[in-house]
Amino acid sequence: MPIYIRGAIFKIFIIQIALLSIVNTQTKQTRYDAKPTLALFTFEGNGMNDEDVALYTGYLNLELHQTKSFILVEKIQINELLREKEYDKMDCKTADCAIEIGKLVGFKKAIVGSFSLVADTCTIKGSLIGIESKEVEKTAERTYVGDLEGINPFVQIMAWEFAGLDAPKDIFNAVEIVDEVDEKKSIWRWINWAIKPFNYIANRVRDFLPSQSSE
Repeated sequence: MPIYIRGAIFKIFIIQIALLSIVNTQTKQTRYDAKPTLALFTFEGNGMNDEDVALYTGYLNLELHQTKSFILVEKIQINELLREKEYDKMDCKTADCAIEIGKLVGFKKAIVGSFSLVADTCTIKGSLIGIESKEVEKTAERTYVGDLEGINPFVQIMAWEFAGLDAPKDIFNAVEIVDEVDEKKSIWRWINWAIKPFNYIANRVRDFLPSQSSE
């Protein structure tokens, strides 16, 4: 094969590689840019101590990373930027505050929420907020009954709900099993509550009936 033909083929090969590299780079950039920046603010804690609130909010933060749907802006980064801007509302837990900080710092979305603990029942509520629109884009709510050591799957599944994705089977199954048990308990509580007046009436009637002495 003549040298000039080999040279032409080699040049074509190099050009093809260059074009593929450009396409791959643009694809990666597009995928990266498609992910919105997100700030997760520490949830409010009603009936729960600050250490537990921080711990379970941290679980949510880790699971949001696992969804690979957001570019998370960590709290330490936000605080540094706010200090530079001499912003004094560091402890943000409301939607209005999150929107205000989002505009200052530049992230696109924020999550705020709360843990409400009464006896052995914890209600977890969260909202995904669009900074530009100032509107709630998604909400997630879960109710967990039991010791707090088992609450983690209920927190984790909310991350996938915010991402609009199906949760991994282990998380989904853990939540569904607990929900099913709680539902059965709730049904029995309702049945006991419903028949309680009848039991009361029956007992009162029995008290008025003449007692029969046994021979």
